[in-house]
Amino acid sequence: MKTVYRRQKARGKRQEDVSEVRRDSPFRAGYSILLVFSSCWALAGTAGAQLTPKYDLADLKALQQAFVQLADEVQSSVAAIRTYRVLDTGRSGEPYVKVPLSQGSGFVIDADGYVATNRHVIEDADAITVRLSDNSSHDATVVQTDERSDLAVLRIDEVNLKPIRWGELTKVKVGQWAFACGNPFGLANEDGRPSVTLGVISAMGRQLTSRLVGDSDVEYYGNLLETSAVINPGNSGGPMFNIDGEVIGIVTAIETGSAVGEGRGFAIPIDKNIRRILAQLRAGQRVRYGFLGVEVEEVEAPVKGAVVGARVVPGALIREIKLADGPAAVAGLKPRDIVLEFDGVSVENSDHLVRLVGFTPVGTEAVVTYLRAGIKRRTTVVIGDRAQLLGLNTGE
Repeated sequence: MKTVYRRQKARGKRQEDVSEVRRDSPFRAGYSILLVFSSCWALAGTAGAQLTPKYDLADLKALQQAFVQLADEVQSSVAAIRTYRVLDTGRSGEPYVKVPLSQGSGFVIDADGYVATNRHVIEDADAITVRLSDNSSHDATVVQTDERSDLAVLRIDEVNLKPIRWGELTKVKVGQWAFACGNPFGLANEDGRPSVTLGVISAMGRQLTSRLVGDSDVEYYGNLLETSAVINPGNSGGPMFNIDGEVIGIVTAIETGSAVGEGRGFAIPIDKNIRRILAQLRAGQRVRYGFLGVEVEEVEAPVKGAVVGARVVPGALIREIKLADGPAAVAGLKPRDIVLEFDGVSVENSDHLVRLVGFTPVGTEAVVTYLRAGIKRRTTVVIGDRAQLLGLNTGE
């Protein structure tokens, strides 16, 4: 079966393959519902010894009650989003008509009516409605969007909303509980009640940019959280919670061969950089990203594992200097150089370098340590503006 990566909003048109820079499947009136029952037993034991149950039924019931309380607590901060195209009918009695375009999810980030979601959920929309868990429906305006992070902030004319509480990426671990909350298949459009699914954090640091989009100069889907929590079309833009009811991710994509969540889900992780981006969008500001003017890739064998002193080199390999007069070229960096450290931080891989540079303020002078022909060197680069240097029209 072919593996297909899809962004998880439901659109009012035919199914399209995102691996060809398109969108996911539409929401349709007829669909099958799969009921999946999963038993989770906590086991304890030692190597070579027989594993025995550690918890009894009362403990499992207490855990279940904790899940119930969490779902009850967080649902009031989650929103169902529906978008429309407004068409000119040319008729005098009914000059305009709203045609459903897509649907997705969002969550309250400020009590004064600010709602965060994915940018692709509201892309191409002429009108947007937000339905809250109390079933109230509100027209929404776009405060600001950011194409590279695929984030957007909306505002509705409502106050005293319940904002979510933020978690922190540094505390997220593989294997911990994860709860996805949102509007799969547009079900919450009817009554405002979001769906909650349970899973675990399956992996961290997933890189899907090359699978989801054709032009990585514009959009970026790296460092994603992978989860086993069920995610379907319409979940995009919704929150992923930890067991403390804190948002640790923003649901964005699934891996699937059938457009429903039998595969793996992916979420943008919440860290200080994502929170800064959302704060800028809430303020109506354009987000600027740092840029070196290079294309990078993984350090493959036999280069990977090369030793400088007694230390194994990870790093990021410069594949191409994209701009002859860009920051990297001016600083003397060349193709085949391996970037080991950026501004004092050891570079784990190419995706890590992209993030480090991208989240560095434009105009910053940063020291880059790199390896060339087996010799460790240093240089100073002045971080450029990605959109400006690449001549991108972000439209934000």
